[in-house]
This record gives sequence, structure tokens and C-alpha cells, in this order.
Amino acid sequence: MKSSAAFSLGMTVGGRALLHPQANFKAVSRTSLKSLTTIATTCEQCPAGCGIVACLNGNRLVSIYGNPDHPHNRGGICAKGIAGINLAADPERLLYPMRRIGVRGGGEWTRITWDEAYLSLVERIRTLRRENRIREFILDSGRSDILLEAFVDAAGIENHIDRHRLKNSNRETAFSSMLASPAVIGDVERSRTILNFGANPYANHDRFLSMARGLVRARLEKGARLITFDVRLSETAAHSDDWIPVRAGTDGLIALAMAHVIVEKGLADRAFIERSTDISLARLKRHLSEYTPQKAEMESGVKSSKIVDLALEFASRKPSLAISGGGISDHIHGTQSVRCIALLNWIIGSLDKPGGLFAPSISRTSSDALSLNTRGINEFWRGLEAMESRGGIDTYMVCRSNPAYSDPECTSVQELLSDENRVPFLVVMDTHMTETAELADIVLPAATFLENWGIKLTPLREGGLLLNLIQPAVSLLSTAQTLRMPDFETGKLLEASYRPRGESKDIGQMCLELAKRMGGIGGKKLAFKNTKDFVSAAVASFSGCNFEELKQKGFWIDDASPERKPPVSSQVRIYSKDFEARGHAPLPCYTSGIHPNEDNEFVLTSFKSNLGLDSTANSKWIREIEHENRLWIHRETAERMKIHNGDKLKITSAAGSLTVRALPTDRIHPRSVALVEGLGHKAVGRVAAAKRFKSSDPDTELIWWSKAGCGANPKVIIENKHDPIGGGGALKDTLVRVEKV
Repeated sequence: MKSSAAFSLGMTVGGRALLHPQANFKAVSRTSLKSLTTIATTCEQCPAGCGIVACLNGNRLVSIYGNPDHPHNRGGICAKGIAGINLAADPERLLYPMRRIGVRGGGEWTRITWDEAYLSLVERIRTLRRENRIREFILDSGRSDILLEAFVDAAGIENHIDRHRLKNSNRETAFSSMLASPAVIGDVERSRTILNFGANPYANHDRFLSMARGLVRARLEKGARLITFDVRLSETAAHSDDWIPVRAGTDGLIALAMAHVIVEKGLADRAFIERSTDISLARLKRHLSEYTPQKAEMESGVKSSKIVDLALEFASRKPSLAISGGGISDHIHGTQSVRCIALLNWIIGSLDKPGGLFAPSISRTSSDALSLNTRGINEFWRGLEAMESRGGIDTYMVCRSNPAYSDPECTSVQELLSDENRVPFLVVMDTHMTETAELADIVLPAATFLENWGIKLTPLREGGLLLNLIQPAVSLLSTAQTLRMPDFETGKLLEASYRPRGESKDIGQMCLELAKRMGGIGGKKLAFKNTKDFVSAAVASFSGCNFEELKQKGFWIDDASPERKPPVSSQVRIYSKDFEARGHAPLPCYTSGIHPNEDNEFVLTSFKSNLGLDSTANSKWIREIEHENRLWIHRETAERMKIHNGDKLKITSAAGSLTVRALPTDRIHPRSVALVEGLGHKAVGRVAAAKRFKSSDPDTELIWWSKAGCGANPKVIIENKHDPIGGGGALKDTLVRVEKV
């Protein structure tokens, strides 16, 4: 694609052309060479929020490219982003509201109208509020949505399971205890020495392509060294200068040992510690005295000489940066481990400096449209069992989340949701008939991100704001269809009209319509005609941001605002008085985790590949590439247990068991085994289940991997453990036994 002036695709109505929102890009059909309609929007296949350009041939989406102007991905796009086409065009998508007519989970449904669904929900919310039982209404959301959060506040819903926040809870708790903001950005692009503890930005990260590109540029242009600590050879570890396999859960101890070396050798930034932290260097030295490299070697298996060498390099080859990922935070002591690794940045003064760690603030003008949730982020809980114990469940509403598949010990979750005495009313809104949706009383079809209006706010590294626009790019209506739309407005023919497939709706639109039917303060607070109306009002509150220009470009950078603020950090709180008050260690510390005791016991590590997400579960392109997950087991261990490649293995934990095939490899620590997540679906669709079938898409008859199967779901055997400080899941603290079948 080459940059060019915006162009229009004409559909004549009384001599006037029906214009379409065009990005400033030019694209042509590979077959006819005709110009394509291009629309700039934002990918929501993962949290990274990359800018994309959707290309339409008539009213059909034919390709998705990376937006070359977008500051995050700069024209790059991953396989998940490209597979957005599969999500929107999937012949197995949910398209109509349905109500269960047989036993729960029996698969018998009847179509209903949206009005019937709204009536059921509004009546239950009103009854619960009237009887002072609103705490029994549980909302479970799989992704962040401003209007959904606003509806939670307007309806007075007290219990909101925010899956995105829950996933990052341990990490955010750690940084919130040390800085004024949980949002931190590693400036990898300008760093020369990068210690990576358990993160895999080359395959999966909240800032995915942005982070990966930054690492590549740093290594190519600055000669930066990347050292990765991980139990397995991840994509990032494979592209690092050094991969150090560690015993699972011991990274925090290694970081403290490195901090010990730096302080003992007099390489700590005394001025920064005395000026910008709440602790003296002398006290910090006393605290670190017990964390010697020799102690770290005994626990982690990493040579003490290696720990010393890397500590000296980190302190002297600046700018330096230590980052951490889910491999660190997803443990019972994950919050403290993240604090231990963050401490490495503080002792060398690597905060708010080029090549270091930034704690940005979001600066913007006051916006009623973006300040709808006056209570801030609602509470989220550890799981349905915990929610049930806090007062019971009357109504459980799930929006783009699938706890019956993705929660630890998911078999127990399925049992809970199947019991109408424990969960009397279950409503699921999703794009597909997921494992959770199969157990619902009402199923509502959700529009995809390619059919939605929305905005996504991302803090910039050194202050300011990136505003990403999400706008419809598929299901373009003809002129005749536009004229027949119930909300058609005279004089709007110059603007293209889109409508999600079937009767699917944007989750934000559902929230607006529910609020309208509820009336009262909530209805007034969410008095927007539709989600586009909301987005338009929100954008208008940003000084210097023009909605029409935003639609053309797909994003806007708040880098010239007079209200732009510097990073929010002023003093680093190494000693947490809040932790102390709650009975936790106030200083970053290490606590030993689980360790295998027998020869056939291992710590299970589950991980996300660069392909697997809930939204790609039924993608024909993704599943053709990745449809089986074999168990990574160290080659020498496999030889000792007489296990060969492809052998069937039974993996057993306290939560359950499953059977997979073996993958002996040197790419994993000998006391760990690993399984990729995102496979083993029993619902969602026949592509996800590796079953060939006839449909409107001829490719579904070409599924060739049916014999290999659809893999296994690690969440069946992962125990439901949590960090007592951060409340997030300890997904990487499950001990398993491996036996050859």
C-alpha cells in the first residue's frame, strides 16, 4: 500500500455519490486491479491495539494490513490481526438471540427478539435492586469497554469480574505499591542492556508489536544485549543473546541476588536512592545482605558466577532495563517477584530516563463521555466460587468471556454453571457458541471489532495520550438497505452505513439500550443514540482532535496539549506501608515456591503462542497452523522415562488429568513441562474441534488435520491458586505427574 489522498467508492443516489470513510492509503484488488475501499481502524484481537487498514472490495472485506502511520506497529501486523477476517466472516458465528428450551446444556434453543432479551435482563436488575440484592448480579467481561464499565456504574452493579485487570492484577499491584501508577512502559528501544524475566514480547504481550519492534531496533541500532530468564526457550529467549533456564518461580531470588551484587560493589545510584526513594542505601544494603548469589544458585540452579557477571553488566552497561512478564507474575508470590525485578531498575536509577522504565500519566481534557464511571474501576474477584461464597449468585452475565473453558480447574466451573440452584440465570453475549454459552439460559450474538464503534486510550511513554479509533469495516450496506434502516436519517446518504451480520450487536450498544429501558439516572447518564454518537461526543472533548480526521487516520496523538503532564512518578516506595498493614512483607522479598519431589513430578508451565487467543479459536487460518499442543519435556528426562516423540502421556494434577502427546526437547528446564494454551475446545465451532463440514465457506470441507485432533486444554489440570497480595491467578504453580500411557 502506498500513501495517497483519500478516495471514494461511488454508489449513486439521485446523482450524488455515497461516500465511504477512507483512510489515507491506496489499495487495489490483486485480481481485477480495481481500487479498494480502505478504512483505518484498530485491531482488538489482543490488548496491544495496533492500527490496521481494512480493505473492502464492494461490500466484502478482502484483506487487513498494518497501518504504516500508527506509532505502535508502524505498518506491521501479526497473524492474529490478519485472521480478523476469519472472525468476521465465520459461517459458525452466533447471529441471533436465543433462549434455552430444554435442560441446561442440552443444546435446545429457540430464537427470541432483542426486546425479549432486554426485558428479561432489565426485570432481573430492577428486582435485585429493589430487594437490595444487586450484589447477586455478576458481570464477567473478557475485555475492557468504556460503555460497559459505564453501564456497570449506572446500574449499580457491585460485582464485576474484569478479566483483563484480573490477568494483570499481580503486576499492577506490584507497581502500584511502588509508583503512583500501575501503568509502566519499558523503553527497550533506547536501552543497551535488557534483562527479561519471564516475558515473551516476540510472541505475546500487552504491547506486542510495539515491544517486539523496540527490541529489534535496540539490538540492531544500539547493539543492545538481551538476556532472558525463562523455564522454556520462548520466541523471545530464542532471539536473545543469552537464554538462562531457571527453576520455575525463582526469578525474584535471582533479581535480589543481582541487586545484592550491585549494592555490594558500590555500583548503585546513591543519589537516586537517597533522593527519589523512601529508603536509604544503608537500609537497602542490610535487607539485601541475605540474598547472596550462592543462595540464589542453590534455589534457582543458575550459577552464582553468572549472576555476578550479569549484575555487573546491568549496572555498568547503561542505559539498562529489567522487565518482567506473566512467567513471573503468574505465581503465588508473583506480586513480590515483580517488585524484586523492579528493584533492579530503582537501584541503578533507571526510572523516567531514556532506555529505562517510564511510569506515564494519561493527560486529557475533562470529558463527560469518558468519565461515565464515577466510581472508577469496579472490584473484580478471584473466581465464581469466591463470588458464590460472598452472598450467592442470582444472575451471571458474561460478555466476551469464557470461564467454562479458560478458568483454572474449568471442569469445576462447568459443574457450577450447570447447576441451576447455584446459578439460576446465565446470560452469555459472544461471537460464538462457547463452552460457557452452551450452558446459558439466553445467548446474545456479539458483533466483532470489525463491526463496532469504540475508542481505546493508551498512555504514551513520556506522558500524553494515544487515542485509537475503532470503526466498522465490514457489512457495508447498499443504498437500498441504508434507506430501509430504522435509524436512517435524511441527509446522511453521503456517509456509508454498516450493520453487523445477522442481528449481532456491539456490546456498547447493548449497554446503551439496556440503560435506556432502565431509565432513571442511568438512562440519562448514557443518553447516547448509539455507540457512534458516544464516540463522536467523546472525541469532541479532546482539544485539537477532529472526528472526521480521526476516521481518516484511525488514531490521534495528544502530544501538543497544554495539559500534557510529565510522568507521574515522583518517589519510589520501596517500603510498602500498605503491605505491612495487611500483614505482608513491606520490602521486596523472595519466598520459596513449589518444587517437584519425585522423578515423574514437574511444574507445569502453560503459555500463549503468537497465534492463540479466544478470538482465534475457530479461525481456519490459525487452526491450520496450530491445532495440536504436545507436552514439552526435557530430552534427558524423556530418555530416562523411556518417552519418545509422539508417545501418549497422561498428565495428572490435584485438579484433574488429560492425555497429550510428548515433545522431547532441550528447550525447557528439566524440572518443568509446558503446554500451549488456546486448544482443546469442546465448543465454539467445528473448525476449533478439527471437524470437516459443509458450509457457505468451501474451505471448511478442506480441514485436513482432523486425525491430529484439536489438542488439549491445560486449564483442566491447572489448579485454582491465587497470589494473596495481588489476587491474580497463580497459573504457573501447578505440580503435575507425567506417566506414559
